[in-house]
Amino acid sequence: MSVAGRVARLLVLLPCSTTTHALAQDAELIAAAQQVSVASLDSTHPNVRFDQWLAEQGRVQTSAIRWEVNDCGEGGDGRAAPTCVEAILPLTRDTTAHASLVVAGIGGKRSPPAIWDLSVGAGQAFTGFRTLREWASHLRAQRR
Repeated sequence: MSVAGRVARLLVLLPCSTTTHALAQDAELIAAAQQVSVASLDSTHPNVRFDQWLAEQGRVQTSAIRWEVNDCGEGGDGRAAPTCVEAILPLTRDTTAHASLVVAGIGGKRSPPAIWDLSVGAGQAFTGFRTLREWASHLRAQRR
């Protein structure tokens, strides 16, 4: 194979390798967020896995929760941002609950998961909450 052919092949494989690495890293971050103890996020809560607690609060199956890695809502405007794992729970046809945990700092160094943002979106409007207790109480009220 010519040098040009090897370079072209490398250029094709390089994005695949980078994408595969990013997907594996995202999966690790999501797994860490799912498995974190709710008690470690808020000591007034039980020592259960976050994904199980979320499912219970939203009255959904754990498989119904959508997980994504993002820039903690900083908008991708070129500023450095921490990394979050966001859980999105379907509540009704147009209402979703969002729980974001920061999992890495601005420099990309991993950190223990911690609450970043809690909200409920209905249509285009979002309501924010300060604590897991307030957020969970709102979810329970939504389901009555």
